[in-house]
Order: sequence, then C-alpha cells, then structure tokens
Amino acid sequence: MSEVLMIDSVLLLLVAATAIAVVEVRSLYAAAMLSGIYSLLMALVWVNMHSMDVAFTEAAVGGGISTILLIGTLVHTEREEKKRKTRVNWGALLVTAMTGAALIYGTLDMPRFGDPNAPIHNLRVPEMVNQTVGMTAGAKGKQPPPVGWTPRQNLELPLGHKQAYAMQRAHATNEARLKEAGEGHGGHGGQKADGHGAEHEAGHDDAHAHPAGDFNGHVPNTVTSLLAAYRGYDTMFETAVIFTAGASLILLLRRRRRPGENLPKQQSANLTDQVILRVMCKLFIPFILIFGLYVISHGEIGPGGGFQGGVILATAFILYGLIFGRPELHRVLPERLTDILAVLGVLLYSGVGVFTMLRGGKFLDYAFLNPASPGDGEPLGMTLVEWGVGITVCTVMITIFNQLAEEESK
Repeated sequence: MSEVLMIDSVLLLLVAATAIAVVEVRSLYAAAMLSGIYSLLMALVWVNMHSMDVAFTEAAVGGGISTILLIGTLVHTEREEKKRKTRVNWGALLVTAMTGAALIYGTLDMPRFGDPNAPIHNLRVPEMVNQTVGMTAGAKGKQPPPVGWTPRQNLELPLGHKQAYAMQRAHATNEARLKEAGEGHGGHGGQKADGHGAEHEAGHDDAHAHPAGDFNGHVPNTVTSLLAAYRGYDTMFETAVIFTAGASLILLLRRRRRPGENLPKQQSANLTDQVILRVMCKLFIPFILIFGLYVISHGEIGPGGGFQGGVILATAFILYGLIFGRPELHRVLPERLTDILAVLGVLLYSGVGVFTMLRGGKFLDYAFLNPASPGDGEPLGMTLVEWGVGITVCTVMITIFNQLAEEESK
C-alpha cells in the first residue's frame, strides 16, 4: 500500500466516523463542533488531492464561519436535542438509494481519477494554464503544454488582443530597424540612440515574449481563471445569491429600532473578567485582517480569492463581537455600513463587466481594462471582481451573525 493510499484510507475512516457521530449525538453543541471537525478533515482530503482552493474554502467556510454561526444559533435553542421515537421512512430511503445508484452508474463512463488522457487534461486545463482561451491557436504560453497536446485551430482572436499583437509587432519592427540602422553606422558598435547596447536589446525582446493574454510573467491561478473569467457569469450570480441570503435575513429577523436606540445591554458578552481572551483577541485580529486582505488580493495568482478572504475578514469582526459584545461590534461596524457594503460588492463585480462593455469589449472581458496590454488587464479584472466578492461575502457573514444573535424585543 502506497503512502498516499494509506493517508486517503485513514482520512476516509475519520470522515465517515465524524459524519456518523454528528447524526448520533444528542448534544447540539457537540454536533456543531463535530461539524467543524468534519470540514477540517475534508479540507485535508482536498489538500491530499492537490485541490488547494477547495481545501481553503472548506477550511474557511466549513471549519470556520459555519461553526461559529452554528454555535451562535444555540443561544436561541436548547443545548440538548429532545429525545423522540423515530421510525424508518422506507419511501425516502428507497429514493435515496435509487439516486445514489444512478450517480454511481453515471460515473462508470468517466475516466479514471488522475488519468492524463482525460479530456479535461488535454483541452481545458492546458488552455487555462497557457492562457490561450479565446486567443489565437498556437500562441506561446508561459508553460509548455503536455506532450502530444495540440491547440484548437478554430479560435478567433478578440479585438483587444488583435490590437495588442499589432502594437507588439509594430514595436518589434521598429526595434529591428533601429538596430539595423545602429549597426550600419560606424563607430556606434551596435549601440542604440539611447546609449544602451545589445544587453538592453535582448532584455527588451524578452519582455515581449509572452502573448497579449498572458499575465505578463505572473503565475496565474487556474481555478480563479476558471471561476472569474471562463465562468464569470456563474460566480457573479453566486455572489448575488449570497447577497440575497443576507437581505432575506434582514427582512425576516432585523428588529426596527427607534432613532438613537442602541443594542440592549444584555446582548453584550459577559467576558469583562476574561483578560486572556480579550488580550489574545486584540493580538490576533490584526493578523486575521491582514491575511484576509492578502487572500483576496492574491486570488488570481494563488490559492484563495474573494470567497475565502471575505470569510476570513468576517471572522475577525465576529470574533470581536463574541468577545467584546455586539454593541461594540455595532460601534465599529454599524449595520447600515454593512448593508451598503454588501450592495457595493455586487455592484463592483457587475460594474467591471459594464465598464469592459463601454470600452468596446464583451461583458467581463478583462482584456479591455487595458487594451494596450491585455496581459495586465486580465489580473486587474480578476482582482477587482474578487474584491467585489470579498466585500459582499464579508458583510453578509457579519449580517448573518448579527441577525442570528438578535434578541426579541421585550
């Protein structure tokens, strides 16, 4: 048995045992904690499968914010589940078994896991890694494609890329003419008019070695390229769904307050004597915020992005509210501000698409953010939409926490 298979087997047993324990325990607090443990184990499974973005999301959302929200809801419930007699619903069990059998049958035609000859590894992944989606077939990318892979021949070059390639060809032609003119004049020794020699010329040529749709030397995150570019509409509407969830909680649970009315004192955390918790909270929150900002800002070239970074930012504020009380959290981040930011996040995402349309491109065609160098426009567009996602996710998570902790008016 290989080491990888051994790790997979152990993780599978732990995941199965945790899932059974979540169903069987009667303590709601224990069930919430076990759910967090389950998510962390699943994050390890994804890491072992080299799916770092999914592992990041599972750890941040499943093991982090979801566990906090589940524990927060226990304020409004009893700690123990009421015992009741249960019977097996044979109809539901039959439907579940048939659905599972259909899913298993549907996987029989799929290629083996990790098969290098699978279509995904010979078409979409090489295109995403080489940044050749929507570009001229055969355009040179950053990394060599797999052996035997040939690009599709029926791709048209978008207008922004055409302009950029034309500019690069014209620039290269001018550079070649200047070089020839310099070599033709005696005494210059191949020097250009600006005083730089062959080393500058070689370096300048290397700077234009990448295609116009490239990230200009950056290593792109294939997952972000897929979610924010190829599936940009999908991700935008997922962000809208998250915003709708927050708006629904506001409409259902938020209690109207008179102007100037503050949160009731009983909603403050009774942790005034917990010096260690309060000091450690103040110590860790700045690092949590910096890490969340880093995850959002570097999502286009590394694991992470708006969803994970937004949850991490929200965790810092929720931690502050748990330790110092909701009135203090409301003072630092008023509800009206979180409502406005949740809307602005969605508008930022869609606004990037509208802006690219106004510049002559298609909706969410990031190359038109910088037509002269589409390779700079691509990461810029992905960063902007990731910030839109991060802002909405962060503020909606804080809204969910606030509304779940809302107490009924006396």
